Amino acid sequence: MLPPLTGFTDYPYRIILAAFNPPFLTTEMVNARALLHQNPRTLQMIKRVSGSYVQGVQILGKDPASMAQAAKMVEDLEFDYVDINMGCTIKKVTSRGEGVALMNDEQRACAVVKAVSDAVDLPVTVKLRIGSSKKAVTALSLSQKLVAAGAVALTVHGRTGEKKFSSPIDLSTISDVVKCVSVPVIANGGIFTGKDAKTVLIQTGAAAVMPGRGLMGNPWLVSEICCALSGAAFSLPTLQEKKEVCAKHAQELCNHYGERRGVLHMRKILPKYFPSTLYLKELKHDVQRVTTKSDIEMILERIKERDLQWCYVGNTKRK
Repeated sequence: MLPPLTGFTDYPYRIILAAFNPPFLTTEMVNARALLHQNPRTLQMIKRVSGSYVQGVQILGKDPASMAQAAKMVEDLEFDYVDINMGCTIKKVTSRGEGVALMNDEQRACAVVKAVSDAVDLPVTVKLRIGSSKKAVTALSLSQKLVAAGAVALTVHGRTGEKKFSSPIDLSTISDVVKCVSVPVIANGGIFTGKDAKTVLIQTGAAAVMPGRGLMGNPWLVSEICCALSGAAFSLPTLQEKKEVCAKHAQELCNHYGERRGVLHMRKILPKYFPSTLYLKELKHDVQRVTTKSDIEMILERIKERDLQWCYVGNTKRK
C-alpha cells in the first residue's frame, strides 16, 4: 500500500505512481476542518487519479463529529476508503492533540474511529505508531480497541512518536499487533528495497507493507516490491528511464500547481531521483536555483553516464 507522505504523494506524484500499477493509492494527510471548509488547496490535495485504482484519503483531526463529516465528504467524492491519521509527529499537529498525540487519549481515538465508521459505508483504516513515546508504547492495547470501534485495517509504523528516522524499526511490536487483532495489519517503516519488504512481511506476519521515504524519487520501488514478493526478476531503471519519469513528474507538477509553484516543488524532489550520482552536492546546489521547466530540463541533460557511473556535469571542467 502506498503511503500518505505530506509534500510528496500529492496528485502529480500519484499520477506517476499509478503508472507502476500499485494496488492502493493514498492522498497526503488532509486536515478535516480544512476539508469541511472546502479550502481550495485542500480540495486540490485530494484530487482523484483517473483509472480503476483503489484510492483513499487520509484525514487528520481529533473531533469525532468533524472527522465524521469529513469522511462523508470523502465518500461523496467517490473515494474507496478513508484512513485516520494517528501517527503524525509534526509539533503544530501534536500540540492540538492530533496525529500521534491522539494515541494518548484512547477514549477519544476510539470515539473518532466509531464516528467515522458510523458515518460512512467505506472501509475505515487507521495509521498509527507503536506508541506516542518510548514510555508509552500502547499500540497493542489501542489496536484492539480501534478494531472494536470499527477499523477494518491498521497500518503500524515501527517507531514511537519522538523517534527520528535513524532509529531502528521495532518489528516485534508490529508482530504482536498482528497476532492480537483480527483485521489486516500493514507494516510501515524501514522499507527501501524489495528485499526489505519481504523481510518485514516474514518477521511480522503482516498482510502488507507500506514503504515511506524509500518511495521518494523512486516509483520503481513499487515494481521492485511486487517482483520480490512474486519471485519475478526486477531490473533497475536506466538513466534515460529515470530522466523521462523525472521530467514527467516535473510536467505534472507544473500542470497541477502552475509552472512557478511546480518548479519550486521540484527543487526538493529532483535530487531524490539520482541519489547515487557523482557530484550530487553540485546537483543539489544548481537545482535550488531553477525557476522554469526549461531549467529543470537543462539540469537533467547535465546528468550523464560515464564509465558505468552516473555523473552530474554542471561544472564545465567536468564536461
